[in-house]
Amino acid sequence: MSGILISAKPITNDSKPYLLFQSHNGSTDKLELTKDQQIHIAIEDPDNRFCIGWYDIADHTNHPCPNNSNVDQKYESCFVCRSKTNFNPAFYNTANVSSEQLAYNQSSHTVYIAYFGNNIAKAGIMSDSRGLTRLYEQGALLYSIIGSFPNADEARKKEKQLIGFGLKESVRKNQKEVALTSPIDEEIEKQSFSNILEILNLNTNPKIESSLKTYFFGSYQTIPVKKLPEGESISGTIKAVVGRYLILENNNRLYGFWLTDLYGYKLSISSQIIPIKPEPEQVGLF
Repeated sequence: MSGILISAKPITNDSKPYLLFQSHNGSTDKLELTKDQQIHIAIEDPDNRFCIGWYDIADHTNHPCPNNSNVDQKYESCFVCRSKTNFNPAFYNTANVSSEQLAYNQSSHTVYIAYFGNNIAKAGIMSDSRGLTRLYEQGALLYSIIGSFPNADEARKKEKQLIGFGLKESVRKNQKEVALTSPIDEEIEKQSFSNILEILNLNTNPKIESSLKTYFFGSYQTIPVKKLPEGESISGTIKAVVGRYLILENNNRLYGFWLTDLYGYKLSISSQIIPIKPEPEQVGLF
């Protein structure tokens, strides 16, 4: 398979992960990602990045760029597609909100707290029309639903309050990677998350849910995951998809790679695995 990668859909409790490509004729093709699938991903032209198209917030679907536009390396979408999507996640910081988003914001929203290991937790809101997809997209290891609100504005008020208590508003990729570099003890992490929730004094007893086994296709492997070294082939056997962090086994080691780093590039996909030579481990003399 080959095509321009325009989206990577996460694994959830009720859906399988897949890559969405724009084909040469402008249609879209899906490549489902499954456990133990052998995969090799190659960028055909790293100097050319294409627009990943536009997103319809009404029905949560991705659409290819009608002009097949090239974009600068720092952008994912062209101006036309950004205008067509017309969605501003920081709607609360501007008076310029599209009519489509105003309607979207009037639907019910849920406030959540997502936990990423190492005592890192963030508050967020998500439209009820998307279910729990937003949590899985981010790769939250644990999460707790705080409450449902009639619209995005009311949900934002609660989110802002939680951020004021010390929760993060966003979590960086490298912070998410770190939690996976050592085997995760789920019970210890649950206790750490529980301590954070207790400090917030929520006047409720929010239930802690885990996504860890879901990401690993039903069975978490307690093996450290190292970020794929720069320049190495994206090649191996799929063992997990944590949000949009693809985890591959190669040469008896697990490596992680951000699928979002491939957005807009023309890729070719095969099942041929290219071995990754492990870096020498440092061994102490005593």
